[in-house]
Amino acid sequence: MRQSAVSFKVKGLSFEGVVAQPDEHNGSIPGVVICHPHPLYGGNMENNVVLSLSFALAQQGFVTLRFNFRGVGNSEGEHTKGELETEEALGALDLVKAWPGVDSRRIGLAGYSFGSRVVLNNPELHKNARAFALVSPSLVNLEATELKRYDHPAFVIVGDQDKSFKSEEYIPALDAFSHPPGRVVVAGADHFWYGYEDQLAPPVVEFFTGALE
Repeated sequence: MRQSAVSFKVKGLSFEGVVAQPDEHNGSIPGVVICHPHPLYGGNMENNVVLSLSFALAQQGFVTLRFNFRGVGNSEGEHTKGELETEEALGALDLVKAWPGVDSRRIGLAGYSFGSRVVLNNPELHKNARAFALVSPSLVNLEATELKRYDHPAFVIVGDQDKSFKSEEYIPALDAFSHPPGRVVVAGADHFWYGYEDQLAPPVVEFFTGALE
């Protein structure tokens, strides 16, 4: 696996990120953008969940891009509670689509916690990726998302010790999707996934492998 520091500009602001990719690959391969958790609670592109997904996907033949939202690390701008963060997510998708060796028709988008809010709450993102993985999303955002109207493959993974998770409430929210998402509940994991990264990454890799084949 190789990693490359990158930067990209969106509406006059510069954002930092890291691309991870296989050491070697033949032909075109899929790409996945990964959105990190809440910046005001320490979330950034070096988060344990983000790193776990990035490395696991790259080792299985994907190009991944993790990046810092506005106001985080060396990314410019100020946090806007998800109002404008969709702009850098779109910029990240554009970067991955143009990355050498990536098939621009096989692009996935993953979000963890706040990152899943950005993914779910912005219809423009739903038009620019083919498959969506949501780690520890909130019930409110699942119920309100426009993504439920599309037939895009989607996947939700949560820990059964996540204090915001109640399976009896999640099930009808997911069943309301026109193409109900796949779902995995990991026993013992809470919202932060410490110590459970090895149980988190494989189902997400499996989902994107099938959805972006």
